[in-house]
Amino acid sequence: MNKYNSIVTCASFGGTGSSVVTDLLKEFENIKSMGDYEFTFLYEVDGISDLEHYIVEDFHRLKTDEGIYRFKKLIKHLNRGYSEFFGEEFMKLSNEYIDNLTDISWQGNWHMHQYRYPELVRILKYKVPEKIQKILFKLKKAKHSYELVPKYPKLEMNLSFRNGEFYELTKEYTEKLFSVLNSDSKYKYLALDQLIPPTNIDRYLKYLNDTKVIVVDRDPRDLYILNKLFWNEGWIPTHDVNEYIKWFKLLRKNINENEDKDRIIRIRFEDFIFNYDDTLDRVIKFLDIDSINHINKYKYFNPQISRKNCCLWEKYNNFEKDIELISEELKEFCYKK
Repeated sequence: MNKYNSIVTCASFGGTGSSVVTDLLKEFENIKSMGDYEFTFLYEVDGISDLEHYIVEDFHRLKTDEGIYRFKKLIKHLNRGYSEFFGEEFMKLSNEYIDNLTDISWQGNWHMHQYRYPELVRILKYKVPEKIQKILFKLKKAKHSYELVPKYPKLEMNLSFRNGEFYELTKEYTEKLFSVLNSDSKYKYLALDQLIPPTNIDRYLKYLNDTKVIVVDRDPRDLYILNKLFWNEGWIPTHDVNEYIKWFKLLRKNINENEDKDRIIRIRFEDFIFNYDDTLDRVIKFLDIDSINHINKYKYFNPQISRKNCCLWEKYNNFEKDIELISEELKEFCYKK
């Protein structure tokens, strides 16, 4: 039986305001919000989704080994931040999860092993010994007709054929992990930032029990101004307005119009500010919680204060031509008060 009742996570397209949700949910006494720390292990490169690909979608006798190796490497990296929330349990439960997924482990080798090392080490550990073995093989003039099979250093190898059990084991893993954050079952919801991305949501819901997703998007004109003048994030291509427009459209191209409305809701960042009461009511109904639990209203999210982060495109007129182009090309995404 779950030690937690449910998870609510907010998702954004990058800089589109998901933290408004985690801040707002801090104000409810029956929700434990973990703030704006991003729990991304489901969709990180080499995370759970990639592990599913190697084990379930594209099983190969050797590729599962690489998928497991990469996941182990990822969790060691993520543990630097995750340990603040889970303590030692993150590594313990993650390793337990991998053990449950693994059918066979042994000491062996295959060609991908060498790419785990820097080039110089690769030459010394693999290339040089291979050449020496080939020379010795010729000198010995082997009588049999078999080709030389060079001997390489042996590393741990793993095989997983748990494609039928992958989702069950993954849900058990995430259930145990998030139970650490609500061990006394005090809260109805755990609120986590960026646990699930804003697209392909159905894929990630398969890894979790009782999860709801609030996707936050914002006016492309404001996002453009924010990155152009303040953030300078390299993953937002605001160096060229035409590239920015193409980028913005592509990120929103594969949204499933038939997604589960009971588990997924999409809200504009600006609605939290200019239409606060109705938007708050939408969130409360979506989560099936009582407004009586909203005991710290405006303590962490005050729409009046957040107004200064809205409609920036009206305040900075040095990008007038760019804003006009965005308004035309992305008009369906531009907020109308």
